[in-house]
Amino acid sequence: MPPAFVFVVAGTYLLSGIAAPLIRRPRLSRVVGFGGCAVASFLGLTLTLVGSLQRGPLRLPLPAPVPWAASELYLDGLSAFFLVLVFLVGFFASVYAVGYMREFDKHRRGQAAPLLFSLLLLSMGLVVSAGDMLSFLLGWEGMSLSSYFLVVLEHEKAEARRAGLIYLIATHIGTGGILVAFLSLEQHTGSFSFNAFARVPIADPAILAATFGFALLGFGTKAGMFPFHIWLPYAHPEAPSPVSAIMSGVMIKMGVYGIVRFLFFLLPAPPPSFGGILILLGLLSGVFGVLYAIAQHDVKRLLAFHSVENIGIILVGIGAASLCLAAGQLGPARLLLAGGLFHSLNHALFKGLLFLGGGAVFQGTHTRNIEKMGGLMRRMPLTGLTFLFGSLAISAVPPLNGFASEFAIYRGLWDAAGKGGSFPGLLIAAMAGLALIGGLAFVCFVKVVGTVFLGNARSPSAAASRDPRMTMTFPMGGLAFLCLALGVFPSVALDPLLNLVPFAVPSPPVSVLPEGGKLAAVAAALAFIIGCLVLLRFALLRRNGKRDHGTWACGFAYSTPRMQYTATSFADPVLHVFRGVLRPRSVREERLSGRFLLEMRYETHIRDLFENGLYLPIYRLFLRLAFLARRLHTGHIHLYLGYILGTVVILLVLFH
Repeated sequence: MPPAFVFVVAGTYLLSGIAAPLIRRPRLSRVVGFGGCAVASFLGLTLTLVGSLQRGPLRLPLPAPVPWAASELYLDGLSAFFLVLVFLVGFFASVYAVGYMREFDKHRRGQAAPLLFSLLLLSMGLVVSAGDMLSFLLGWEGMSLSSYFLVVLEHEKAEARRAGLIYLIATHIGTGGILVAFLSLEQHTGSFSFNAFARVPIADPAILAATFGFALLGFGTKAGMFPFHIWLPYAHPEAPSPVSAIMSGVMIKMGVYGIVRFLFFLLPAPPPSFGGILILLGLLSGVFGVLYAIAQHDVKRLLAFHSVENIGIILVGIGAASLCLAAGQLGPARLLLAGGLFHSLNHALFKGLLFLGGGAVFQGTHTRNIEKMGGLMRRMPLTGLTFLFGSLAISAVPPLNGFASEFAIYRGLWDAAGKGGSFPGLLIAAMAGLALIGGLAFVCFVKVVGTVFLGNARSPSAAASRDPRMTMTFPMGGLAFLCLALGVFPSVALDPLLNLVPFAVPSPPVSVLPEGGKLAAVAAALAFIIGCLVLLRFALLRRNGKRDHGTWACGFAYSTPRMQYTATSFADPVLHVFRGVLRPRSVREERLSGRFLLEMRYETHIRDLFENGLYLPIYRLFLRLAFLARRLHTGHIHLYLGYILGTVVILLVLFH
């Protein structure tokens, strides 16, 4: 990739973002801003795919942010892979935003959204292509701040302001952890360059463990890893849907990129304990993420918790790869790392699709409460069909892409456990945990699709909904097609990822998945059988006639939408099984007429255990300390001078 093209892509992002607020006509501003982001993303995607075919990394010097340190872009295979995620999902989300963001035309802040959106995409590109600590932190902070302002775009809502505050605190705690980890490496190597970090291993186990711990805090917080996930179910629902697709599909993968870069590229020969920790945190993220998702009634909050779940699946693959690498099992390690990266790509596709579909549903029904939807498959067939594709993909149902990447992780775990390594029990437990996560995810999306798209409309707004315009349906259709294509032909992505792995194996690995031609033949056979059954049904109905009858309503004169299964009804059996862990709180209200029950209202609420048990007590403690500290601010200049003098004296005594 010629270096000049890098500046062309970056310049297109910046010019389109800067031009949008300067245009007075809201519609033209929206088209120029988000359309420019789509053009820049498509151009960047094309150049990255073409450039990744070339041998050797690309190094491009940058103007130094400080005079005593050099900065550069460093594009290797890992950077190119995550750039594909940024540009691919960025392209579809930008096209979608052209239609979705028209509701913000009446607000001046809507014209600032394209600038923030372009800065978010550009900052993520800088994060994954930075070759030194300073450039990385510059991109990381730009990504955090631009996404914060997009979360609070509707700042008149108290929920948006609260979500923005929680996200801002969490992301800067994470940034602090990353900074400490990088400074530890800089102190050890005397350089800010990532290449220098990789050349000088840390010999002291205590310093190595502390460095990895701070890095895991920083990158895990951004990734939404349990228990640092607290910000994610607040921020993602409040952001506009195309921004939610970027944040959930791509931005949290910046945390995955940091973990992979740190563990396999910057820390040579990490100990087995690092991989074991990642596996355990991944299983906790997956199980708790999907359980909290099942209990949700807000469709975007539900999807946000599923991001926690899928980050857990990715971390299981990455952690098992590190564990196998430390044990000398290079073949399974290679497959597991490639499987984790493959699932990162697939999650970006189907989660982006689901958030875009959720945005279309929200605009059609004007609610995020799935209890007030229903029957949308008849009124929004294109949205319903693409959302169904995303639901099947995230539930790992073949032949969609979610199944392909999870199968690769399963295969790697099975191969590693079968070779009798040092930790076969942990690897078998990881397989069992992934099976549990997959089953619960399927249950959750049966609930979502059944409640939202099937049955009858539960509210007047749901009854009046319809499919959005082409600018919104085209991105959903494109992402659905990619979910199917990568499920039928997984080798298109998996083979390059196997070659991207930074450690070699003595012999070629066994075929991970059935060949693309075999999967395509199976898919074609299934499609043929389904088509024949559909034709047979039409033929029988045409010969015997078609008669419409009302649904049997258990003896009632007529059925109403209130008789349908609700989301709470779907979730109740699972919540009952896991009530000891989730501790649900139920609210039941009854209205009687004598001995006859006229009406009953039943609700179930679940609060995050770590939010109530850890984060809220810490927040209240800091709040009390802050109010105590206010007493020190009397407004008298003499007292402030005394504070300064006392601080100087203490520093002189301590460091004399």
